[in-house]
Amino acid sequence: METTNQNRDLFPEQRQGLPGMLNLLTILTFIGCGLAYLGTIWNFIQANNYEKEKAKLEDLRDQAGDSDFANKMMDASIEMLQKNYENRYILLLSGLLFTTLCLIGALQMRKLKKSGYTIYLIGELVPVVLTAVLIGFSFVGGITTIVSAFIAVLFVILYSTQRKYLVN
Repeated sequence: METTNQNRDLFPEQRQGLPGMLNLLTILTFIGCGLAYLGTIWNFIQANNYEKEKAKLEDLRDQAGDSDFANKMMDASIEMLQKNYENRYILLLSGLLFTTLCLIGALQMRKLKKSGYTIYLIGELVPVVLTAVLIGFSFVGGITTIVSAFIAVLFVILYSTQRKYLVN
């Protein structure tokens, strides 16, 4: 009997009427934020290995020989690597800041607060624009930006459908 009462207290939001879709979105956001924190730190560490990674890519480009497509891909990768290195501190700080905003926004939305949506929106959309400006729209950078933008817009749309449940 005591276990049943303990289980009810694990998710008090659901007893208060947290809609299932909003619950699912916030859980996915928590997972995404964890991955984003890890990815941001990993990218910073990798950016500090710039010379080593650049040498590897140049070797691969040399091995590709006369293949125009392979050479262009390697050049684009080297360019993206260099921009990551040049902007590594800005990317680290903005990644941590905007991921934290997404996390805070999701926590607020779990409490059914409208302010959480705005905080989440800023945390989700500003990094897409900032990264596009800092990294650019090279082939590799463009693909990364498009994938990030797609996921961000998808979640914004899904959260927008749940705004009707948010109060004050």
